[in-house]
Amino acid sequence: MDITADNQEGGKGYWSMTEGVFNCLIDTKRSLAFREALKNTIKKGDIVVDMGTGSGLLAMLAVDAGADKVYAVEIDEKNILNLSKTFAENNYSDKIEIIEGDVTKISLPEKVDVIVGEMIATGLIEELQIPAMNNILKYAKEDVRVVLNQFANYIDLVSNQDIFYTHSFPIIRYEYPDFPELISQPYSEKYLYKLVNFSIPILDSKIDFSTTLRVTKSGTINGLRISNETIFSDGSKLDFSFAYSYPIILPIKKITVEEGDTISIKLSYVMCEGFNNLHYEVIKI
Repeated sequence: MDITADNQEGGKGYWSMTEGVFNCLIDTKRSLAFREALKNTIKKGDIVVDMGTGSGLLAMLAVDAGADKVYAVEIDEKNILNLSKTFAENNYSDKIEIIEGDVTKISLPEKVDVIVGEMIATGLIEELQIPAMNNILKYAKEDVRVVLNQFANYIDLVSNQDIFYTHSFPIIRYEYPDFPELISQPYSEKYLYKLVNFSIPILDSKIDFSTTLRVTKSGTINGLRISNETIFSDGSKLDFSFAYSYPIILPIKKITVEEGDTISIKLSYVMCEGFNNLHYEVIKI
């Protein structure tokens, strides 16, 4: 495939979200976790839908696992140009049908046995997994298997690096697994605040709770960490990886704590509607 020639013909040959799609593709931990879950979930002859197929990897892995037909849903026309080439290049065109459209609104031509798709962001704060699943479940068979089955949301208190180039940045930070210096030091146990089950429609996407966390060691805390665990349809689990649901740190004013102290937490947001609607409060009692 002559990428240069395609680019000269109007920018074909690349993904619209080039970095994001490629990062998911090369994220070995994420991709292998999904491959194993697909292999353990799909039965020979199944009809599968891949929500927001991106690079097309999960759609092809579904065929590898035995799917007879995969509907690969994608909204972006540049991605679709690449998908057609990718599926043809790998001899999957007869098994994978691309459906162009918004996965939160599109219709499928038939009922499906298996739903796969990863439109996940930490805490389900951003991206569109819930509205996508709520729509696609309309086209699910009664015994549908949802590969990305459940998503556990946690909070804990941490001390996290906030000094960069000798300057302090009181902003949301991220724990990228390939950067050890960004890994937080925990100061409490993790608290499960929401377990989301994607195999049924989610009618209430509001998070609004108060709790207390007990400090497990003395020191200084400066962040409230949100982290997750994915539970797949075969019971396997995935915490986070380079391009998947890495923990985020919500900044708080530094609090000096002693082991046994109690910290009051309030957190509220509507899932999948972005950081603009997130509110939180952390107070030492």
